[in-house]
Amino acid sequence: MAIQSITDAQASATAASGASPSSALGKDEFLKLLVTQMRYQDPLSPMDNAQFTAQLAQFSSLEQLFEVNSNLSALGQSQGPAEMASVNGFIGREILARGDGAVLGEEGDTSIQFSLDGPADAVSVLIQGEDGSTVGTLPVGALPGGANEVAWNGRDATGTRLPAGTYRFSVVAQDALGASVEARTEVRGVVQGALYDGDASYLVVGNRQVALSDVIAVKEPTAAAE
Repeated sequence: MAIQSITDAQASATAASGASPSSALGKDEFLKLLVTQMRYQDPLSPMDNAQFTAQLAQFSSLEQLFEVNSNLSALGQSQGPAEMASVNGFIGREILARGDGAVLGEEGDTSIQFSLDGPADAVSVLIQGEDGSTVGTLPVGALPGGANEVAWNGRDATGTRLPAGTYRFSVVAQDALGASVEARTEVRGVVQGALYDGDASYLVVGNRQVALSDVIAVKEPTAAAE
């Protein structure tokens, strides 16, 4: 009798059972098919050694693939706690991070932070809504180079209080000669908490969530920051 290959044997077994064919063949099913194939082989025409060796190699490769998949799954599960432990180490520390978001509450001011590459005679902060349109302009005046922080009262050009939410801001600065001064929007503050959603890690700084990938510097908090 002719000897079926593992694939042919799987198809025969599937047809006999009435089950729909599947492209996934587990290692247990593979081994059972191989043993069944050996059991019912024609004693007058036994399986060719080369064919048998090839099918054993297929089984070995399949088992290795299952082992790799298992290891990758375990690695993915272990990364969550490890990532969270790493993020928790930021709590209580002062960070500097890239960011252009300003969270406005129902009442009160919100802090806007940025750094200037040099002193500027005229600085304005542009506030944008979610759609990118400018909803307010905050004229600041002259500021020194380095880290700066200004308060925004949450009102537009007409003095109307804007709805609570997250706004974006950008900074326009010029020196005494009218030349542009580079400005970098930032988030600075002490980390009060940490979040991990499975895809990314975030630090809680005041009413903001800062992506861990945006952190530029970390230091022990100063007395003023605490």
